Amino acid sequence: MAIKRDKFDFEVGFFQKSPCKNCEKWEKNFPGCESDCEILDKIHGRLAGTISCTKS
Repeated sequence: MAIKRDKFDFEVGFFQKSPCKNCEKWEKNFPGCESDCEILDKIHGRLAGTISCTKS
């Protein structure tokens, strides 16, 4: 049986630019667009299983 451990946030990766930067929906619907955004949903899902390496 494999041991599952949570990853630290720095092990998952980091952003080079905001995923909203080139989004067409952002210009028309910001700030209400984040609730329907598939890209942000994937990012949140990926980060939800990580351990923060900062104190905050």
